[in-house]
Amino acid sequence: MNVLVTGAGGLAGRAMVRLILATGSEAEVCGVFRKNLPPASDRFTPLKLDLTDREKTLARVKAAAPSIVIHLAGENHGTLASLLDANVIATQNLLDAACVLEDPPKVIVTGSSAEYGYAGTGPIPESAPLKPVGAYGISKVAADLLARSYAAVRQLPVAVVRPFNLVGPGQSEAYLCGKIARQAVGIDLGHRDEISLSDLSSRRDFVDVRDMVAACWSLASLPDFGDRCAGKAFNIGSGKARSVADVLEIVRKISGKRYPVLLPDREPPVAVPTQRSDNTLITATCGWKPSITLAQSLSDMLTFERERVR
Repeated sequence: MNVLVTGAGGLAGRAMVRLILATGSEAEVCGVFRKNLPPASDRFTPLKLDLTDREKTLARVKAAAPSIVIHLAGENHGTLASLLDANVIATQNLLDAACVLEDPPKVIVTGSSAEYGYAGTGPIPESAPLKPVGAYGISKVAADLLARSYAAVRQLPVAVVRPFNLVGPGQSEAYLCGKIARQAVGIDLGHRDEISLSDLSSRRDFVDVRDMVAACWSLASLPDFGDRCAGKAFNIGSGKARSVADVLEIVRKISGKRYPVLLPDREPPVAVPTQRSDNTLITATCGWKPSITLAQSLSDMLTFERERVR
């Protein structure tokens, strides 16, 4: 079995590659990367490729001949034009490449909870209206609808996953928990005086990246994927909404320290004050449930940051 993982140099991609190689499936993994080199293994082939290059994507995917494609590549910051290029055009090229293979692979495309925008305080099901509030969410809605159209029109066995807020060891400072972990360790080392945040009240559904990739693999491994998954979207979340203040309190309990926090004089308005996932569909489909608590994720992140700075 050949598995193609895009974004293999990123947080989720690295976790996905490690998970597949750790299974007893003997799968051969081809990891597409653009910026960061993925982990090495004797069953792993790195492939440097810009998925926005249509001709190269068609040729390289044909040569790889995967039976499963897990599309984790994309961008989450930038202009609308750059995000549409990275998240929609790249996805279209990959789907077209999958369609022309003699034996079309099972495909999972990664969407985002940003597609929902603000959907109230209750659990958000996949049937909730898609109301993105920014360029990233707009690009993910477009990629999501594009992918599911390939299932309907071209009969490609493709499904979409919508992860909520990812956390996990190695996450960059561009994300809330990554920022808190990195800045807390910076305070411990005397490199800074406080954790700088924009607000404490917004609430998010945090799910560990290792749980997220396990969910993707559980779906992709279903023998009846085409019947049970194709054309559908699946939430991946913890099912809990935790505030920024909650995250800080967990970090305090782990470290035994209360870190000073720097906030703006006036907290900016938050377009999406809270989000919480309804995981009913994915649990019913493949039995997946999150297994890593937020406390464990944050503990692992702090350990990772301490090792990194050493």
